[in-house]
Amino acid sequence: MAQELEGLSAVILAGGKGTRMKSRLPKVLHPVLGEPMIFHSLRAVEHAGIPPERTIVVVGHEAEAVRKAIEARGPYRFAEQPEPLGTGHALMVADSVLQTLAQDLTGGLKNILVLYGDNVLLRPQTLASLINLHLKASPLVTLASAETPDPSGYGRVIRQPETGRFQAIVEQVDLLPEQVSIKEFNAGVYVFQADWALASLPRLKKSPKGEYYLTDLPGFAIEDQPDSVETVLVDAEDVLGINDRVQLAEVSAILRQRILRRWMLAGVTVTDPSSTYISAESIIGPDTVIEPNTHLKGACKIGSDCVIGPNSILSNIQTGDRVNVLASVLEDSVLEDEVAIGPFSRVRPGCYLEKDVRMGNFAEVSRSRVGTGTRQGHFSFLGDATVGPNVNVGAGTITANYDGVNKNKTIIGSHVFLGCDTILRAPVSVGDEAKTGAGSVVTKDVQAGTTVVGIPARLIKRKKAEETTGTGEGTSAG
Repeated sequence: MAQELEGLSAVILAGGKGTRMKSRLPKVLHPVLGEPMIFHSLRAVEHAGIPPERTIVVVGHEAEAVRKAIEARGPYRFAEQPEPLGTGHALMVADSVLQTLAQDLTGGLKNILVLYGDNVLLRPQTLASLINLHLKASPLVTLASAETPDPSGYGRVIRQPETGRFQAIVEQVDLLPEQVSIKEFNAGVYVFQADWALASLPRLKKSPKGEYYLTDLPGFAIEDQPDSVETVLVDAEDVLGINDRVQLAEVSAILRQRILRRWMLAGVTVTDPSSTYISAESIIGPDTVIEPNTHLKGACKIGSDCVIGPNSILSNIQTGDRVNVLASVLEDSVLEDEVAIGPFSRVRPGCYLEKDVRMGNFAEVSRSRVGTGTRQGHFSFLGDATVGPNVNVGAGTITANYDGVNKNKTIIGSHVFLGCDTILRAPVSVGDEAKTGAGSVVTKDVQAGTTVVGIPARLIKRKKAEETTGTGEGTSAG
């Protein structure tokens, strides 16, 4: 089967303007659970076994914006549909790209999967069932159909009365009175035998609306070869499209519930599903608890036995096990085991928090690595810093990393004690086991094992006890 899949490509139709969305944004770029809706179609195709390099996206309206968004995901191929002349025309404009792809494939191009860019709910297993039947039966066309109590607006699947096999697709406006009650409709997902389909495209005729429709191809297949069309009945929910913002919200809600259900069945506790949002790319370990009003965005990877939330937003965060995040915002960073954050703290992009780091309330880190066991209790900021293990970051401590032109580095060693309201003016370093007094403004490097105080911070010198008298020691600011 894997070898047969190598001759299969996908064409995703994403050129429509989406007039009913009433938006300047191309329809396929409208977000569903935090990412453009077409990304869900791309993911389903890839998980069904067709990689980006064998996937062609037909773009049209705002083609450059759509292309740019998709290119960030992988080496996809593109065909441009300059005018919206229907689904058949979209496959026509992909012809030359398909021919090029055929030359790149060792065994040539055998079959073409065609679907829409707004098929957000289409599951990989649904596509796989369609592909597997097509590869097994080798018809000219395999299409998905579905049933619903009210298929208004969809073309109906007409079957032969005697055998029940596919006969035709009839659009709603062309239905005969006795066909109106048919509940089975064309889902708009096809697998075509490549050579036959591409050779048949010139047979498509313009509709009264001036468009070319893919729905004519299954009819041509029956004309060319009886019983050459196979059908797969799929869940109607899987093939719901998005044409306006009402449907956008409805499809988003269905997908959100699917994702929540999947993780709950996998051993994750979601305390309040009605207020929890988890992206399609997120991964969560067992026995983790997701508290109310929590959002996992992008490609989050959460470990086991964590507690995330309530009232937390995580974007592209990777955590170890037994991590706690309370009422905080985290972005594009990595947290090792047993890190605790919040409430009301922020981890900005580019951070790495080692094991057992504690960030209390109103603490912030940015582009920094924080060592094992470090405590950043409250009201503090570490930016462009490398912090060693077991450092105490006093309340009000900040790294003054920006000089108006550049972001400068601060390096803090191990077992350092930073007193309350310490300001570290970068670039600067603090050696191992050094200390700063409360309110210190550190403008020069602090040597290991020393203590500095004041504005600017100065070294505290300790007098050695006189060996002959055994007198006590005194201190002075130097």
